[in-house]
Amino acid sequence: MASIKQYIVLLIAITSFVYTLYVVTHLVQFLSAPRKTSKIYTWVFNLLDNKSRLETAYGPMVFNTLYLILFIFQHSFMKSSWIKNVFQSIGLASAERSIYSLTSSLCLHYLIKNWITASSIILWQVDVDTHKWIWWSFVLLHAFAWMIICGGSMIMDLPEIIGIKQAYYDMKSYAQPLAYKSFELRHLFAHVRHPSFVGLTVILWATNLMTLDRLLLAVMLTSYMYFAWSTDHSDLIYQKCQLQRKKEELKSQ
Repeated sequence: MASIKQYIVLLIAITSFVYTLYVVTHLVQFLSAPRKTSKIYTWVFNLLDNKSRLETAYGPMVFNTLYLILFIFQHSFMKSSWIKNVFQSIGLASAERSIYSLTSSLCLHYLIKNWITASSIILWQVDVDTHKWIWWSFVLLHAFAWMIICGGSMIMDLPEIIGIKQAYYDMKSYAQPLAYKSFELRHLFAHVRHPSFVGLTVILWATNLMTLDRLLLAVMLTSYMYFAWSTDHSDLIYQKCQLQRKKEELKSQ
């Protein structure tokens, strides 16, 4: 018979799952919708002589940087061993992942809602209205990248990434899901829990309108992905072996 605490943990996990999906839909629109601006500026033409362009970008850049720092800090701090030990000591180890996902979604949602566009300085822009094939090129490229991320999430066990599986296993008195995975996979998960860094990198940088705020977003998140989460040689060998195994399975069918 499950306890009240276990039901509460399951409720938190389900809430986290639903809210995360909601935030992800907003994230897709935030990152991938073709962008427009009412004013045309190019930073290479007399930018340094026009202080007003720089001055109007100060505020948005400062606030956007703070939003990104908040998200990155939460994303790293909540994954620290100290936080894990705290959840373990109070008997909520099964809720650690779902609370992590929930707080990540909260910070990300706050960032999206409060993000300020710095359109006074533009690095490049592509007119997607004149030629529909250009518009569709951006849309299809982003759709393909999101499909890779979605597929990677499924492969990496989405219910466990969100935290629902941990809550369910705890109700069934099973060991935590990671205990049933191989040592090599657990070693990989310790280094990276996000599917397809390449896919997200394409989404961040392949934009038809690269404003200064979008450049800040792309630089900070790309740097965070590749420096804070890094695989080692053993992870690479494991992934190559798994890829070869999948190829052999497909050939045998």
